Amino acid sequence: MSSTRVISLDCQGSTPRSLEEALEALKEEGAQVLAGGTDLVNNIKINLARPRRLVYILGISDLGFISVNGGALSIGAAARLSAIEHDRQVISKFPALSEAINVIGGTQIRNMATLAGNICNASPGADTPPILLVLDAEVEICGANGSTGIQSNRLPLGGFFTGPKRTVLKQGQMVRSVSLTLPPKHSGAAFRRLARVSLDIAKINCAAYVERDGDRIRKARIALGSVAPTPVRAPTIENALEGRKYGLGLIRESAELVEEDIAPIDDVRSTAEYRGQIASLLVREALQEAWKRSGGKE
Repeated sequence: MSSTRVISLDCQGSTPRSLEEALEALKEEGAQVLAGGTDLVNNIKINLARPRRLVYILGISDLGFISVNGGALSIGAAARLSAIEHDRQVISKFPALSEAINVIGGTQIRNMATLAGNICNASPGADTPPILLVLDAEVEICGANGSTGIQSNRLPLGGFFTGPKRTVLKQGQMVRSVSLTLPPKHSGAAFRRLARVSLDIAKINCAAYVERDGDRIRKARIALGSVAPTPVRAPTIENALEGRKYGLGLIRESAELVEEDIAPIDDVRSTAEYRGQIASLLVREALQEAWKRSGGKE
């Protein structure tokens, strides 16, 4: 039986000081980004990852930003989860994101891990993708472009995941930032999760976003994790809510439609049946809290 305490790996390391240097190193076959390493190092220990080169990006000061510009919050690839969780702008404008980060591992994990790393790991049960999905997050992907410098493009987070542990990233590419448009007035978001113990990966998690027009739900977005090969939106529920007058009866009825949007499986953390049963409860709780944060009355 192999030990998970000793890393037996013939691997080169790079410590770039700029994004350009990092992208150049990532062009090498088998090169991977190393940020906090809270997922990657564990995968190396159990032979799920065998990189030939690790490109360490936490030393790139230009990637550690958390800033609001032009009506959007931008979070750099080297921004630690703990810094995001306690950032005043995040707490003020995106409290549900701060709450979702707060339940990831322990303090030591959040002091090392990054938001970009959490999404690039592409775990179906990761805690930040659902709240990022309902907040319409965009991912900036960049790669070296020969002598012309850096080529970058943005895409919605929903198009970033292609399967369990898989994303659209190609060799030589990395996520530079994640951006969120500042929410309008009379909107609110909330996050809920259920796990065996607080430090464990979620059995299931859920996020909801609501925009209010008086006593009506003008817009609704719901997303769940650990219920499909990738984090998913719940369009059936969203369509049932939008344009309707808010009420607990409507929330209950709409939440029951969640089974049409998810495909949970049995695994070591839970059964598909249990996930299906608890999903509607989490959706209901998240929607009620999101409505409350939008300024709406029960």
